[in-house]
Amino acid sequence: MAKALAFAVLCACSAEAPQPDPCADVDCGPGQCVPSSEQAACSCPQGYIPADMSCKRNVREGDDHGDSIEAATPVEPMEPIQSVAANLDNPDDVDLFSFHVTAGRIYRFSCYGAESGYTPSCWVTLLGADGLELPGSVGTGSFSSFQSGVLATQGGTVYARVERYPSSSTFFPSYKYSLLDRGPDDFANTLTEATPVPVGTTVSGSIEPARDVDVFALDAVAGRAYRLSCGGATSKCGMKVRGPGGELLYQSEMYEISKRGDTFDLRGMQEGRHTVELFVASAILFSNGIGDYTFSVANLEP
Repeated sequence: MAKALAFAVLCACSAEAPQPDPCADVDCGPGQCVPSSEQAACSCPQGYIPADMSCKRNVREGDDHGDSIEAATPVEPMEPIQSVAANLDNPDDVDLFSFHVTAGRIYRFSCYGAESGYTPSCWVTLLGADGLELPGSVGTGSFSSFQSGVLATQGGTVYARVERYPSSSTFFPSYKYSLLDRGPDDFANTLTEATPVPVGTTVSGSIEPARDVDVFALDAVAGRAYRLSCGGATSKCGMKVRGPGGELLYQSEMYEISKRGDTFDLRGMQEGRHTVELFVASAILFSNGIGDYTFSVANLEP
């Protein structure tokens, strides 16, 4: 009887012993392992499909990057000189990339293609989660590259779509891409938030994304004259000068490409706060509307 009881207890304990977890050694990548009939199976998120006990992006055969937001390739910000090779496998192909942005920082996604006259061979558009063009983003091209930049107003995921340059008569499949985190905007871009610049000083800044402006303020004294100067090493720097009432006193001629900067002598003005809006031309040959600059305010003889 005692032996029979011991055998029954042993059998009961064996029956209650936990079974091994079939998902213990399975890595489904972006998906989740789900036990099914004591076997492991990968449940994949939208845009991914099960493959070899993992999840891979659902892209067309022979395509290197997905054609939809759901199958976008995740990318991280790169070093300034870094880029990655990619291909558009046919003239109608598009490549989608996804990246995370932080509010208040500037991001630039660029593509570099074969030289095709005076236009690039590829085109970049930044998209929001809804698949529509991202508000505030600006695209601009130069000799063999195209880029789209944005000053993020909120955090989240942004998408970059690369496609053939619309007006290019020749299809160039190969290109390279890069993603840069350019940091926060360096100076305010409204008249009310203008950054004061003391006379006799020089400040350095950067215009980005394209169509950005940096606004500075000069508290002018009656009877004195000032020289306002801006210059750029690789960009065409221009300025708009306004009086205390917001009236336009001067604007650079941006189609004059013989020089990289401009100078304006402020004479006979009203006493009070004058503002200077700095920008980079994008309407001249080989300019993409971004670049570094210096700005200075100097005293002139009364």
